[in-house]
Amino acid sequence: MTVAVLVPRRADGGHRDQTWQWVRSWWAEHHPDWAVHEGHHDQGPFNRSAAINAAAEAAGDWTVAVIADADSFVGPDQARAAVDRAVETGRFVLGYDRYVYVGRSMSGQIQAGWRGDWWPGVEFTMHGTCSSVVVVTRDLWDQVGGFDEGFVGWGFEDIGFSLACQTLGGGLERIPGEVWHLWHAPAPRDESSPEFKAGKRRMDRYAKADTPAKMRSLIRRLRHEQKKTEA
Repeated sequence: MTVAVLVPRRADGGHRDQTWQWVRSWWAEHHPDWAVHEGHHDQGPFNRSAAINAAAEAAGDWTVAVIADADSFVGPDQARAAVDRAVETGRFVLGYDRYVYVGRSMSGQIQAGWRGDWWPGVEFTMHGTCSSVVVVTRDLWDQVGGFDEGFVGWGFEDIGFSLACQTLGGGLERIPGEVWHLWHAPAPRDESSPEFKAGKRRMDRYAKADTPAKMRSLIRRLRHEQKKTEA
């Protein structure tokens, strides 16, 4: 079994790059047999889908993908359990069941080597998120066709991918535990922008495709529309 860690990236020459270097060292320390592949998207509004797809292509002949953001990580046992569960079930698996956002000061302490209690530096937690650290088999990835690059700018591509995987893979599973998100300056988010509104409409189409047949038809249609847009 070949496990590939796929990380969408856009270098900033500053804090985000520094955070990623720490997170990358975490993967290397705890999962030295999992190759990490960065996928970059550097022009225009950030297209996370395109970056993930680029990482998947660069990874070559992998059998399981851990799709992980450059600012987030889970415990080693959680990551391994998520991989094992994805292989066992063929489903979309999240390596956590609670999202934990660590504030700026504690994020800096963690990166400086602090291994004490991180919770005093947590700003908020969430349940029900579907991004950060997710695991899929190559078979499910191929069924879905990777991430939909029609999502441009902030948001919704993770929901679209999750819905497609759940519909075609038989559901969603979560591994108990936290995903730790380290602080960085937030990305621009303008809910009045054309990109945001288009992403919301596109995600709604995924939500309505509630059977495997409908989802496969939608994926084919969206990819065809995307090719016409790019032509």
